[in-house]
Amino acid sequence: MKTKQFITGVFSMLIIYCFAFTFVGCSDDDGGIDEPAILNYRVAEKVSTEISGSNIYEDKSVYNYIDNRLMEIIELDKENGSWIDDRKTEFEYNGDWVSSSRYYKDGDEWVSQGMQSSDQIKIVDGKIVEIKYTSINYTSSTVYTYSGDKIIKVESFTNGELNSKYVCTYDGDNLDEIIEYDYNGGIEEFDYKYEFSYTNGNLTELLSYYFNEGVWKNSDKDVYSYSGNKVTQIDDYDYNSFTETWELDDSVYYSYNNLGLLESISESGEGWSWEEMYTYEDGIGNYKLLQGEGGYYEIFNYPTAQRTSDTNASTDDRALNLKRFLLH
Repeated sequence: MKTKQFITGVFSMLIIYCFAFTFVGCSDDDGGIDEPAILNYRVAEKVSTEISGSNIYEDKSVYNYIDNRLMEIIELDKENGSWIDDRKTEFEYNGDWVSSSRYYKDGDEWVSQGMQSSDQIKIVDGKIVEIKYTSINYTSSTVYTYSGDKIIKVESFTNGELNSKYVCTYDGDNLDEIIEYDYNGGIEEFDYKYEFSYTNGNLTELLSYYFNEGVWKNSDKDVYSYSGNKVTQIDDYDYNSFTETWELDDSVYYSYNNLGLLESISESGEGWSWEEMYTYEDGIGNYKLLQGEGGYYEIFNYPTAQRTSDTNASTDDRALNLKRFLLH
């Protein structure tokens, strides 16, 4: 979907997202009053299938945890009907900073990719403070500013020089607008603007504009459909400036299992289709706390697996969704 192609100044190699899914049940172990029982689930595997003409591509990611921390992602490819280890990412936690190391499989051995670069993310009090990428030739960093739990500003730097900035405004608990700025020769210029519309706390429309010749012009529109409080479909529209109409570009579909957890994301077009399937295990984890893929499909209101009841998303849930928008 083209909306995310506009978010060009923010890193996609490290993603913050905590999947701590909570569901309420009952227990009566002592024969007395029922007490609420908390069940938690974390993502264990993700399988992706892409069909393009007569070609089928399949890959799988396996997430391994120690306690509540994601420690390892093993990526596998499917060859002759069997899953084969291909790549691996390991995470190291050191105070506020978390760093990642990548490996590839050579025979039976994992071999370091030996990249002369590093990816790090700094987390303080559960909030992203900085994302940093360092290589031989340059360093990049993204710095986050908060007001309470709300992100109000995101600044991206290359070799210490500011090159882009996002400024967020809110209407109560809801994100109302994001303005994106570019910096050319130190001069601040408007680049893109994003406007958000809601119904009962759920995002229903995201309008994108680009700045040209002194005015904001229509660029892109996402329309969100729900079942209860869960996103089931997102339609992406492009603006045709000649006919002054919105034209449907593509649609992404979401489905859920009987626990209310996200089960699949799918998209298709002429001669191709793509689907991503999730499976879960018991436990609390930080899935996508540090996943180095970013991605085209990680759009603003990626459907969180909320409670099975159709209650409105909490303020905290929406704040996490905002982080997803800004971090891709």
